Amino acid sequence: MVQDNQTPRELQEGVRSGILASLQRDIDLRGGRTARLLASAGLIGVVGAAGATLLISGHPFGHHAPWHVAVFASVWAGLLVVSLSIAFLQVRTPSLPLAHAACVGILGLGLAGICGAACPDQHFLHWWSATGAGTTLTSTGGLGLSALCFGGVTTLFIAAVAAFVALGGRGRSPVRPLLPAAMLLLLLSPGVALQSVDTSWGVFLGWLLGTGAGSYLGVAGGIRLRSLLDAS
Repeated sequence: MVQDNQTPRELQEGVRSGILASLQRDIDLRGGRTARLLASAGLIGVVGAAGATLLISGHPFGHHAPWHVAVFASVWAGLLVVSLSIAFLQVRTPSLPLAHAACVGILGLGLAGICGAACPDQHFLHWWSATGAGTTLTSTGGLGLSALCFGGVTTLFIAAVAAFVALGGRGRSPVRPLLPAAMLLLLLSPGVALQSVDTSWGVFLGWLLGTGAGSYLGVAGGIRLRSLLDAS
């Protein structure tokens, strides 16, 4: 009686083979998709880094040395490739929403590029120093303070828009602003460094500090605004 109720061996082997074949096919598909996503990340990262570097490579005090552009372009390309890979592959851990943070950084960098293209002077600090606010800040506290305020104000807007767009959606778990802000600061920092060549460490550190503060406050504001909108 027990013998009659047992599953035939042929059926067991068939089910087992079907499951293994399905798993192997899923692995193959995921592997191919991963390879395509990584290749896309590499291509977009290189193109984006080259475009961003060309955008700000002009300098009012003379042309950059060739190694300046080469080094910063390489750093930018590497950061973009890693960020795009994290975003495309949806890399995350239970406590670190890396993919969402990378999306904020990439979108913020794109917005910064659009704003930079619209700027009348491709050396942004030089343009800012000629404005009324920039002139007042420079005469009051020096170029370092002026760069700090410029980095904070411009990045505040960029970060708020990027966080509002990238971190929206009902049902999505809330994200703390520190990681997306750090990702945005990381992607903007090569541009800040390249633009700060021929100035001083004080200007570079002031600009970087302002960019970091603007990134955090802007991301926090964008997250807050988005949560209020989603809750309404």
